[in-house]
Amino acid sequence: MDCDLSERTALVTGAGRGMGRETAKRFATNGADVVVNDVDPDVAEETAAEIRDLGVECIGIGADVTDSAEVEAMVETATERLGPIDILVNNAGVGDAGPFLDEGYDDTFELNIDVHLNGSLNCIRAVVDGMVERGYGKMINVTSIHTKNGVGMSPAYDVGKFSLLGLTKSLALELGREGVRVNAVAPGWVNTRMTEEFSDAVRKQILDNNPLGRFADPEDVAQATTFLASPASDYINGHELRVDGGQVPIDSWRLDSR
Repeated sequence: MDCDLSERTALVTGAGRGMGRETAKRFATNGADVVVNDVDPDVAEETAAEIRDLGVECIGIGADVTDSAEVEAMVETATERLGPIDILVNNAGVGDAGPFLDEGYDDTFELNIDVHLNGSLNCIRAVVDGMVERGYGKMINVTSIHTKNGVGMSPAYDVGKFSLLGLTKSLALELGREGVRVNAVAPGWVNTRMTEEFSDAVRKQILDNNPLGRFADPEDVAQATTFLASPASDYINGHELRVDGGQVPIDSWRLDSR
């Protein structure tokens, strides 16, 4: 399988930790130069320093993806130092959730839409013209197991991720004719900071409904994302690749049971 990313430059948002960090590292081991973005510039640079040790060019840039001016400045800096962006991974996300009837829940909705949808749009807008001009590009949006059937007590997060999946499907139809493939990777329950707070009861309920009997590791998601970024997936467009171990939906599971 051809996953060679040599002579490609990738931008991974939210890459200071977790799945984004492992994705950036996996891209580097396959030959790509990498831009590590994180809202925390120190964390971004720490990850970038590790990746440079792998023998590729890598820079860390602190930027808030919800701020279009910061995103534009980030892409301008990245292009000046590493060249045009060939691969974009919209990985930056938040895990804020709660019941729809909670007081102040409008703020939670706004945050999820702003980061998951608007943040991804800002990054896409900043790189898409160059991709179309060159007739080549790979965009991978990180959705979620939530797009399988939704999760109770989590409408804001679900709306944010479902909207990102809709954007993926629509842009794939429009940009595919320009040589730009747009796909999504949908992680299941992954061993990250977002899930480490789950109670033992919730973890057991999830694992009892997973054929593989474990949570994913960030590396599992990184490998799937690398496939979608590589020549091996050149005829895949508008697809949501699930990395969930075949997780069976848990209709009764609710975030407030943590």
